[in-house]
Parts: sequence; structure tokens; C-alpha cells
Amino acid sequence: MLTDREKRDARIVLAYFFGQEAADWPVNDRVIEKLGEMLMRENTCSAAMNLVPRPGLVDKDYIKRQLSGIARRILAGDHAYHICKQAVSYGWKRRIQLASQGL
Repeated sequence: MLTDREKRDARIVLAYFFGQEAADWPVNDRVIEKLGEMLMRENTCSAAMNLVPRPGLVDKDYIKRQLSGIARRILAGDHAYHICKQAVSYGWKRRIQLASQGL
């Protein structure tokens, strides 16, 4: 059984990924399970994006400067790239909608 706080937190995450309409979806244990799977996918995408050097002419000095930022983002682990958010929400919206309906 989910607490009111857990349901509220889940709705915040749902709205972040799927828009305000998702804030009204029923939240149950199946939704929480699907959210967990989705967030693991998003984290994998963000971790991969952190390893990509930023655009521009790449020389040895540029790479050295970028390594610090890449390492800092890897250690922080609190950043979702917009492209990852979009890709994850596209693939998971229907699954979570069905889970919220008990299907």
C-alpha cells in the first residue's frame, strides 16, 4: 500500500516526464514498478551522454578541459539530459498509463 506522500512524489515524476496530464493518473504498485524500470533506462542514457565530449574543434587541451566536467557530472549523478527524458517518456508513457489503470 502506497502512502499519500509516495503517490504525490510519483505524480511529480510522472508530470516531469509526461506532462501535467500525468499528475492525475492513478498511482499504484504497478506504476511504481514501471517508474523504476523507466528511471533506470533514463539513468543509463544520461550516463552515456556524460561521456560524450562537447561539440567543437577537439584538440588535446580541449579534451583535458572536458574530462573534469565529464567526471564531475558522472559523480554528481543528478542530471537528466533532455534527449534522454524525451526518449524515455516516449517509450514508457503508454506502459505507465496502462499500469495506472491496473492493466
